[in-house]
Amino acid sequence: MLRDLGLQDLPEDRRNGVLYALTLMLGYPTSTDQRTGRVAWDVKARPVAEGGARFTTFSERVGNADMHTDSSFYPMPEEQFILYVVAAARCNGGQSLLVGVEEIYQTLQASPAGRAAFELLSTTPVPFRVPAIYAAGDEQVEVFTATVFGPARRPGARCTIRWRYDSIMKGLAARPDLDTPELRDAIALMNHAAEHAAPRFVHQLATDTLLLVDNHHMLHGRTTYDDEKRHLIRIRISDLPNAERIGPSGVARD
Repeated sequence: MLRDLGLQDLPEDRRNGVLYALTLMLGYPTSTDQRTGRVAWDVKARPVAEGGARFTTFSERVGNADMHTDSSFYPMPEEQFILYVVAAARCNGGQSLLVGVEEIYQTLQASPAGRAAFELLSTTPVPFRVPAIYAAGDEQVEVFTATVFGPARRPGARCTIRWRYDSIMKGLAARPDLDTPELRDAIALMNHAAEHAAPRFVHQLATDTLLLVDNHHMLHGRTTYDDEKRHLIRIRISDLPNAERIGPSGVARD
């Protein structure tokens, strides 16, 4: 976490340019939107779609954000991402939350049911539905299947994690053939660990603060807020060049 980065008075294009340059020193920034190819994503409240049926994502609305990993519904979630605070919430809400995968593991290992849940979620793929803003079209339902826990990818790590409860629930609705009572129980135990039981970092990020997060070994979320002026910028960073990545629709895009 870097405070007082010194970007708050820059015009939007220069501010985002500096953030992009910083991410280039960490890896390869990726686009998050299949339709526009945007790299710098605005995390702020957007108008509610007419009818309210659209599957929105946490970065489009006020309120809380459940614990999750970014790009959990894509084949290759980025290894890192940054969040830069353009304007902190003025309602004293919207605190940032972080939970490590090791804390999730230790919490699940505390009971026989939790140990069984970890084993099941390490071996059985679950369906993740892609939120509408990231899908190829508003009416198109896209689902990607993967295990919640995966093989470790760095020294000292026990495993990796991909998680987003609402995406999984909507994925099960779209893929009832994958829905079983055992899987439902394991998902419920995992969600309880992520939202309530596991130890967590809680911090109110001030304006002009940058947060760098390990997206393969850390869940992130936020407490509730109602200030629609709250505004963050997110850029996701891959270890691989974009041309070597498999995109959300199974196509490598540059």
